[in-house]
Amino acid sequence: MEKRLHVKGWTMEEIKRAKEIIKKAEKKKHPDIIKVEKSVYWFSLIIGVIGTILLSLILIPILIINSNAWSYILTGMFGFLLGALIIIIIKDLHWLEHHHHLFLSLLIPIIAIFNFFIVVSRVNLFNYSIGLNNFHNPILIGMVYLVCFIIPYAVFLLLKR
Repeated sequence: MEKRLHVKGWTMEEIKRAKEIIKKAEKKKHPDIIKVEKSVYWFSLIIGVIGTILLSLILIPILIINSNAWSYILTGMFGFLLGALIIIIIKDLHWLEHHHHLFLSLLIPIIAIFNFFIVVSRVNLFNYSIGLNNFHNPILIGMVYLVCFIIPYAVFLLLKR
């Protein structure tokens, strides 16, 4: 915050005064507001985890029917949209610290990779059992999801600086 205000032409005195006002306001926050802010963070984590699981279930028929290229494109698109949704939710939470962002940006993609590995492996097994030749690389699909999920977050961090 100091850097942004300094770039905008604020003096050190004005920046110091603004920081003191913000600290006072944070201390005077009602406890219920603090609980609501924290619950929004956990809600966004839950949305990310449940969204990832639902997304993998939605992709099952897509993986069964489509070739590799469409599977990767749709997986990437879904990952990008879910990542953008979570960024929209958390971008206005000014109290989030570095470890909150790190936890959010690591937990959901890790769950996604394991989830996609299981789902794609099962889809491949199903395709094999019914005689289809639509086999997919579970690790590659998980990585496509991971990269596309993190793109909105990376853009958010770049714009924040």
